Amino acid sequence: MSAGLAIDCITVKRDRIVCGVRCLDMQRCYTNPAMAARALAARPHLAEHACVNEQGETFGAVIARTPLPHLLEHVAIDILTEIDPRDYQIYTGVTEWIAGQAGRARVQLVLTDDLIVLSAVREALRFINEEVVR
Repeated sequence: MSAGLAIDCITVKRDRIVCGVRCLDMQRCYTNPAMAARALAARPHLAEHACVNEQGETFGAVIARTPLPHLLEHVAIDILTEIDPRDYQIYTGVTEWIAGQAGRARVQLVLTDDLIVLSAVREALRFINEEVVR
């Protein structure tokens, strides 16, 4: 069985996109320290992202043990900041389990330009599946 993530559906709303995401292997639905190291080696700013979590105020506090859909959210945001690095532009997202036992989650990203956000999500998915999970 393949590991990583699949996107089952994407809905473009007026102010955000909503992705239905599924873990392909429930045994590898969370990051581990090796995955975190690979992600941070390629995208060091991930550690600095603001993130509401129980371990700290940044994504770096949880990156070594977080659901892959949560990583998808932050990688997509990281890509968006590269595409449009204006200081006043703030990208936000939310990840929540919709069927945790089945590895299904909802990832929402605030919409600036639908095609750019969709492209960032596609690249984030490729990055996670090919470079992080392996």
